[in-house]
Amino acid sequence: DDKDDTHALSDFLKDRLPQVGLDYDTYGPYVLPLLTEEEVDADEWESVLELLQASSESHSDDEACWMQLRADIQAAWASHLQTQQQHEQEQHEQRAQELSAALAEERRLAEVAAQEAQQKEQQSTSVVDDAAKRALMDRFGYEDDAAEGGDDDNNGGGALANQQVAAQAAQERTNEMRSNKGQTKKDEQAKTNKAKMEKARVKEERRKRSAKGERRRG
Repeated sequence: DDKDDTHALSDFLKDRLPQVGLDYDTYGPYVLPLLTEEEVDADEWESVLELLQASSESHSDDEACWMQLRADIQAAWASHLQTQQQHEQEQHEQRAQELSAALAEERRLAEVAAQEAQQKEQQSTSVVDDAAKRALMDRFGYEDDAAEGGDDDNNGGGALANQQVAAQAAQERTNEMRSNKGQTKKDEQAKTNKAKMEKARVKEERRKRSAKGERRRG
């Protein structure tokens, strides 16, 4: 039977059964069902051992060898179960380590992605700031000669240029506000003068109508 040949103790029984005068292919299938992870009833072992002993032509009268055969088979099976359990435990630990490593890698990649996003945001902000500065400089026609010359003695040129550009921008806003205020005042004066003129015109028309009425009555 192919199933019997692939059993964990098939090789052991192929070597051990002939030592007591038994052929594995014939008597192995009687022993293998006793080798399970569940506890086997003692009566089942007794029945199989009696069959094996009665079938042996060389050791049928040797009671001790059959007790030893049972002990050897059970010891070999217990060793196999222990090895199998250890192997399963190692596999479980390996899977746990692989899972932990995978989670750690995912966290690392997430941190890298977050750092890259932050760097891109900072770079974008820097580009916007530089563009705003260039726009101001173009607007006011200011050029930082010290910065363009690359003189090491003028390391503060960039900061000075920023201050001057900002000051010039503030001055222009102040001038613009003053101009708007002056224009507003002129507009108010023009409106007032226009109102006065309109009032005088209405008064003059009333006077003329009144004088014309008096001439008619005369």
